[in-house]
Amino acid sequence: MPGRHGGMGGPEDLPRPERPEWQDVTPLPQVDGPEPLAVIRYPPGFVETHDYFRAIQAKEEYSHRALELTADVIEHNSANYTAWYYRRKCLKALGADLDQEMEFTDNWARDAPKNYQVWYHRRWLITEITDRLRADGPAGEAKVCAIGERELEYHLDVMQVNDDYKNYNGWSHRQFIVQKFNLWDREMSFVEDLLRDDIRNNSAWNHRFTVVKNTVWPLSDETRQREINYALEALRQCAMNESAWNYLSAFLGEGECKAPWDSVPAVEALCNEVLALAPAQKQQCRFAVEAVAQICEARGDADGAAERYALLQELDKVREKYWEWRAAVLKHQRHGGA
Repeated sequence: MPGRHGGMGGPEDLPRPERPEWQDVTPLPQVDGPEPLAVIRYPPGFVETHDYFRAIQAKEEYSHRALELTADVIEHNSANYTAWYYRRKCLKALGADLDQEMEFTDNWARDAPKNYQVWYHRRWLITEITDRLRADGPAGEAKVCAIGERELEYHLDVMQVNDDYKNYNGWSHRQFIVQKFNLWDREMSFVEDLLRDDIRNNSAWNHRFTVVKNTVWPLSDETRQREINYALEALRQCAMNESAWNYLSAFLGEGECKAPWDSVPAVEALCNEVLALAPAQKQQCRFAVEAVAQICEARGDADGAAERYALLQELDKVREKYWEWRAAVLKHQRHGGA
């Protein structure tokens, strides 16, 4: 029966076998086999709703009642990707009001913000709506621009409502929107606001790199230095911030648009500052030790790098075998690969 996200009240609250409009449908029960290992005890209404949903699917019926039925299935399990998929097929077949459907997803994105199906459904709706508007020519194009701006505000609102700024599916939605509507111009200031509030927000760091990659790539030396400086400043605020260290490594080392680890003196200077603050060697910041190892390797100081990798085996027990491997690779290189 329809729930809070798709309910209509009145006769629709009756069990489906008692509703006149469902008399032509024979429900299809779930088949668990002749000897099921474990029979699931479903909550009230679940069995009936899904039995009718299976029957509708078997008929390949894409009607208004089928659309309402998908809302009931989703109410029982909002991660049911089959129900969301079938709902899209109904919307398409009916030529439904997609703006009204956006309201349906509004509730779910706020109540289940980590649900991939909800965000995917919303992206599908936006694609369909923009395609319809663009078919109307210049007048529709003006409305398309407003959709993108509204969606960015919506994403921020969902994060604020749930006090969750690290939701992977929500961030994927935001990146879809800025890419689709080419709204990169204000994203850097947006992400800097988030990092001012929480310098450890890994999702915001990731988004910052995405903005860089989509706006100023390939990097100039000036832009690369700007991003390195930004990461260094963040590390001065919180030296144990793994997100900032990872961001720094995106611009140093080997690879496209990267500079050698030993080419930026400020990086080594910061590492030395951080390491000097530790009361004992075994309490040193492992990220700074790793960076120094990278610097040593870059300048050809194999002994210095080996010393740091040995220390990392003590500091970072979780990845002890990895640091052993790094040391072994370095030793192999020192002996000419023999």
